[in-house]
Amino acid sequence: MKIETLQSQREELLSKARLMNEDSAASVVDVKSLISQIDDIDVRIENMKKLASMAPVVSEAEVGKPWLSGGVVKSYFMGDNRAEKDYKAYVMGQFGLHVAGRAKATKWLADNGFLKATGESGSGNYLTPDLLSSDLQYLREQFGTARKYCKIVRMDSDVQIVPNASGSGTVYYPGENASITPSDMTFVAVTLTAKKAAALTQVSRELSEDAVVDLGNTLARDFAYLLAREEDRVVFASAATGTDASGLVGIPRTLTNLAGGTVANYAGIAGAVVGATGTAGAWSGFTLANIQAMIAKLPTYCDNPYFFCHKQFFYNGIADKLIALGGNNIMAIQEAYGPNPKLFGIPVVFVQVMPSAPAASAPVLILGDLSKGVLFGDRRGVGVEMSTDFYFNQDALAYRATERYSVQAFDAGNYDLSVPANRQAGSFVTLFAAAT
Repeated sequence: MKIETLQSQREELLSKARLMNEDSAASVVDVKSLISQIDDIDVRIENMKKLASMAPVVSEAEVGKPWLSGGVVKSYFMGDNRAEKDYKAYVMGQFGLHVAGRAKATKWLADNGFLKATGESGSGNYLTPDLLSSDLQYLREQFGTARKYCKIVRMDSDVQIVPNASGSGTVYYPGENASITPSDMTFVAVTLTAKKAAALTQVSRELSEDAVVDLGNTLARDFAYLLAREEDRVVFASAATGTDASGLVGIPRTLTNLAGGTVANYAGIAGAVVGATGTAGAWSGFTLANIQAMIAKLPTYCDNPYFFCHKQFFYNGIADKLIALGGNNIMAIQEAYGPNPKLFGIPVVFVQVMPSAPAASAPVLILGDLSKGVLFGDRRGVGVEMSTDFYFNQDALAYRATERYSVQAFDAGNYDLSVPANRQAGSFVTLFAAAT
């Protein structure tokens, strides 16, 4: 029964009770009975209002707008309200069903102008609709770190050369009536080469059209998380020696290249600080003096620096030294704890793909302004393919998300093993564990 119906009954009873009360022949008992019924209706109306505010009734989705029924999982898309977020999730869900060969989903995407097949080698690879591209990029930035702090470059081709200023002009003091000696800025060419990265997501075969919004949120979350995690690995923890699986050059490899890929020569890298012997097996050997040396090496043009490390290293290898300080250093201790920790006044960013346990010559902590020294090339958005065979024995579908991107850490400073005074760090400095 609706509140409006109860209110109508209340008015009828109230009118009847007033008439009876004015009639001297009417029974007082009957009037009290009507008043009691009115009180009961009042209570029911108040209860209905409270229940409605505690658990609002979900109205049926408007015809032609099935996404308004919403979903049960967290929405990962951007939007001014839940309806807008659910609409994007619905588009993503329909896109997933379309890739899986659902004709109804294909028709919906085509009717609404979202169908866009591409040809990456003509192999049935589909680019996500333009409406979702910025959202997937946003999610990769939220799940990952590299895209937030590196300098982003939009790539127009698989190989792109980006000029970067490497030196300024020279100031002279000309004599009277003498010409000024000309000098020019110098540039180095940084080459970005796009590589293809792929992530695999397993989805139940029982895809229900009633769960399109949830399917869209699930696919977006998994694609963004897996790709962002790999991007972080390439930038912060790619192979320092040998060949990385990505073929790209992150921070550790760039520094190692200066030393000819030889661990024994790390001490000559301007942008490197090496822990004491024993730090390969225990973080207890790292000291606050190591951190101080990193800060001292970082050039002043790096005006927006951050520390990057695994959470385990920060709290087991650094924070314990702050606690040991005590006394007047209480502010240093307080800054190191909480959701946004700082170290020597510099923000700390946790990168969970960096080393979580001691290891020989491992890059455990990076300090730098990555916008000055690491290029992140964005070549293509997320493309999606689907296979019914990969998880055949589990009765599940395999969705593969791919992207094309590039990474090049370039402002690494120089190398001089014999003359420390000649060393000049670049826009990032790395703390390495010792070789033993």
